[in-house]
Amino acid sequence: MTDFRTLLSALTGAGVEFLIVGGAAATAHGAARLTLALDIVYRRTRANIARLAAALQDLEPYLRGAPLGLPSIATSRPFHAV
Repeated sequence: MTDFRTLLSALTGAGVEFLIVGGAAATAHGAARLTLALDIVYRRTRANIARLAAALQDLEPYLRGAPLGLPSIATSRPFHAV
């Protein structure tokens, strides 16, 4: 289950510009909906993506559906397919 408090503290503490969307946003506005995920959208500037990557680094993020133990590195560098 997502630890909303820790994740939101990391994002706000790092100064990440983001909005909460999805089920968590609906619940915050009074909808009777239970969600186990925190969906966010973030400003896609280089500076904000760097803050996002730094905020997530200590939380040990992982790719959903990837094999367990596969290392995941949060980075602000653009992805270039080879």
